[in-house]
Amino acid sequence: MKTFASLSGLHHAKKCVNEMVIWPLLRPDIFKGCRSPGRGLLLFGPPVGEGEKLVRALFGVARCRQPAVIFVDEIDSLLSQRNSNSEHAASRRIKTQFLIEMDGFDSGSEQILLIGATNRPQDLDEAARRRLTKRFYIPLPSAEARAWIVHNLLNKDGLFKLSTEDIDTICKLTDGYSGSDMTNLVKDASMGPIREVLKQGAEITNLKMEDMRSVTLQDFKDALQEVRPSVSQKELGKYEEWNNQFGTSKTM
Repeated sequence: MKTFASLSGLHHAKKCVNEMVIWPLLRPDIFKGCRSPGRGLLLFGPPVGEGEKLVRALFGVARCRQPAVIFVDEIDSLLSQRNSNSEHAASRRIKTQFLIEMDGFDSGSEQILLIGATNRPQDLDEAARRRLTKRFYIPLPSAEARAWIVHNLLNKDGLFKLSTEDIDTICKLTDGYSGSDMTNLVKDASMGPIREVLKQGAEITNLKMEDMRSVTLQDFKDALQEVRPSVSQKELGKYEEWNNQFGTSKTM
């Protein structure tokens, strides 16, 4: 089971989730009235005819299974800005029903939290944005977080032999890389030892773990030629602009 300890950084977001979810569940006697937690939280950052019934069913199940968390990935595709000219009527009905349901569990007595994630926050409908009262910008991972990703992924497979200096170098070379970029980089770097022994004539079917060396800094330097950052500075600028206008002020 994943816990907050398995997530690097994002201290402010985790603090707010504690305040909005964990603490109210542990002490509902305290978190009531003016301390009643918000019912909507948005995570944003770098990259049909039965719809109304399905939305009602979703929230109905959540109410029956309280306390509950509803997580909607790419929520912008569901709650994009309404356009009466080009939008299909079925899509409008789904959005309307979703907004109605969100209003329904905002009474303060229900233990339901809606979490949405998007990499296009600017496309969200204004009414949906208002209901998602906390809006956290999840930026690209810091150097510390990138180091954690490298260590965690390699250590999980028993491949971690890098020095602190090696990790520092990798972090300096990966400024601007997203979490998924770092994962892809580690995967490519971990192929270095395999490629080397196969190049020396070994057969993949007869290859043993002890035949391969550990992953080195050079493997990462080679992988950097193949794995490039996937988020442009232009995209980052759009996230920063939206965060400045609509985001919950403190960034991680």
